[in-house]
Amino acid sequence: MSRMWSVALLVCALESVSAMSTQGPGLNRVMHKKLVITQKILEAVVTSRWITLEAQSKELEALTNDPGWMVLKAPEYAQQSATFRQAVRALREAAVQRDLEATPQAYIAVTLSCVQCHRHLARNRLARE
Repeated sequence: MSRMWSVALLVCALESVSAMSTQGPGLNRVMHKKLVITQKILEAVVTSRWITLEAQSKELEALTNDPGWMVLKAPEYAQQSATFRQAVRALREAAVQRDLEATPQAYIAVTLSCVQCHRHLARNRLARE
């Protein structure tokens, strides 16, 4: 099971790094911070550290209000961001409820929303080139 989490985190990290290489410094900073927070979240999910999970989920949600987060103005990016925020809220709620079933599923939803957004942006970037 922990191998699955490690693979999920690695995929998210690789997607973040590939997106960061072509974005501005504000977005790079935010994406790096997102990666650091999600690593802490993964550790909290695996070890059932509920208080840490709640705090890191709140921090991750707050990060989406950083001006560097919304540097891209496309409606598709706004939709991807909304999906990400909803997944983070579900993760925080699962942590608040100490739900051992919903928490890992919510973490996977957060990770998948990252991967889907980064893939979407990469496809759009390739189409423009």
